[in-house]
Amino acid sequence: MTPCRSATLHGLWLAALLLHGCGEAPPPRQPAHNDWALPVATVTEAVLPVAWNAVGTVVSEQRVDVTSKMTGYIRTLHVREGDVVKAGQLLVTLDGSDVEGGIRQAQGGVDTAAAMLADAKADLRRYRNLFEAGSIAEVQLRKARLQHATLVEQLNSARAALAIATAQRDYVNIVSPSDGVIVARYRQTGDLAAPGVPILTVESPDLLMFDTYVTDAHLTRIQVGDAVEVQVDGAPITGQVARIVPSSDPVTRKFQVKVALPANDALRPGIFGRAQFPLDGRKHPVVAPGWLVERGGLKGVFVVDGDRRARFRLVRTRSEWPDRIEIAAGLRAGETVIAVDDPRVRDGDLIRPVHAPSDAAATPPSASTSAPGESMGASP
Repeated sequence: MTPCRSATLHGLWLAALLLHGCGEAPPPRQPAHNDWALPVATVTEAVLPVAWNAVGTVVSEQRVDVTSKMTGYIRTLHVREGDVVKAGQLLVTLDGSDVEGGIRQAQGGVDTAAAMLADAKADLRRYRNLFEAGSIAEVQLRKARLQHATLVEQLNSARAALAIATAQRDYVNIVSPSDGVIVARYRQTGDLAAPGVPILTVESPDLLMFDTYVTDAHLTRIQVGDAVEVQVDGAPITGQVARIVPSSDPVTRKFQVKVALPANDALRPGIFGRAQFPLDGRKHPVVAPGWLVERGGLKGVFVVDGDRRARFRLVRTRSEWPDRIEIAAGLRAGETVIAVDDPRVRDGDLIRPVHAPSDAAATPPSASTSAPGESMGASP
């Protein structure tokens, strides 16, 4: 075979291969849809209660600042922060030297007034006898009577001054006004105590309140006597709205609300907590937790259409409870969904319902809404 002929045959062979390669590719194999027997359920709506979730602090309703009724130097402070005290227990002893001096001075005034009055009584008796004997004029007797009456008033004033001075002795020893705990000490031994200036603070744990604030938008829906759930250290406590201050704080524009708490040994003033004020309700679809599935990192449900085909639907959830989840968007009441998370199910699969579990139609405990800066959510 000549070289020219060999090259021609090789070129024809390559051309045939190229023509065969440029032909139409075989159609891709379409995945077959499976047929599954799975439980389905109908989505229902539930009225979900809404609550205002507000933060606050446990405070004592009996918080007393202990002050002195007189000016004097502190001789002894008998208690410190954290000490438990009883009503009438000695807390502070002031320097009583000035008080004792005042008592002695007042007593001297009483003694002087009493001596002068005794002399005036004797003069009055003598002038009365002389007047009856006709030895003096009536005007002299009248002056003696006036002198006697004046000295009687002086003695009464001196006795009153002595009583006031003696009362100061009681102010030297300052006692606790009630049972409680010393939570603050503002003065030390040797400091000057004055009326109106706190020395100690006594706080009683017997009557505790939860102090919080609400906005004006929710104030009209909160009434005195309403039951309120307070979460303190994760433990729920049911309290009752005791007082509402109808004047807002000039900075936060919120209104103070105090919730009376029941007696509880675990509660202490100053503990942080959250209160849920029930407001009204909203109606939204709810599903059971097992109905939600995740595909490709997206959360949704498989809705069964009229042809009994499974169609994956994205949903947006809001509040969650152990037995149900609130659907905010993506699902309507009355739609049928697969009531189990089966990883084998794909979009378009045929579904044969086997049974329908109970729908999530019961009303959950609570759902809450909140303002920016405060927590959202509901307590299961």
